[in-house]
Amino acid sequence: MPEIFINYRTGDCEQAAVTIEHDLSRRFGRERVFRASKSIRPGDNFRDGLSAASSGSRVLLALIGPNWLTARDHNGNLALANENDWTRVEILNAMRSGARIIPILCGRTMPRLSAASMPSALARLADLQSLRYDTGNAEADLNRLAAELVDFVPGLVDRTAEQTEEPSGVVNSNSGTVHGSLTQLRDQYGGFTATFHGPTGPVSTGSGDQQVVYGDGNAYIDGKNSDGINQSFGTKREPEEDR
Repeated sequence: MPEIFINYRTGDCEQAAVTIEHDLSRRFGRERVFRASKSIRPGDNFRDGLSAASSGSRVLLALIGPNWLTARDHNGNLALANENDWTRVEILNAMRSGARIIPILCGRTMPRLSAASMPSALARLADLQSLRYDTGNAEADLNRLAAELVDFVPGLVDRTAEQTEEPSGVVNSNSGTVHGSLTQLRDQYGGFTATFHGPTGPVSTGSGDQQVVYGDGNAYIDGKNSDGINQSFGTKREPEEDR
């Protein structure tokens, strides 16, 4: 069962619903995000599908645009006042199941909901903290929404998140079989290139502030070097000497 249900009204926030669903599906997987026209297969009973998904989701995103409150049904009555209105039914299903409901205000100037302007059954929506989705700030708004969902849904992982690692202060490299350690570089500011020409050297490095300290298989560079470094790694051990 999809953990995230996207609730919206036809004719209000439809494009936003598509954009948000595509972004969340890309991050979390298509099977974890429900949007009716994508998730209900041809020939399936849409009533059963909507009821099951809205009741079984962990988070319902209620997309609210300029026509959400004022939309009318085919009889000319206020749509939200109709007990069979699917936008209303889906929200109430999520409320009864204990799902987290997040109002998404679509547009930069869309005001917060007012309890007085809604049917009493939906009035509690006005007290729920909302998020905003604005096409002019789409990337930041989608990132914020995704981050919140990761916190709310156990096991949800944003697979598009960049994996960044702090650079290490020491770089260790081995060329061929080297007994002992070779420390190339500690703090680097700018580019650094090292070329190894066999286990006994020479080692050619690029220019920069480098200092050369010689030892058995150990080079610490901090000063200027333009002519290269010739290194020796000591006497090669025979296999039986290894411990």
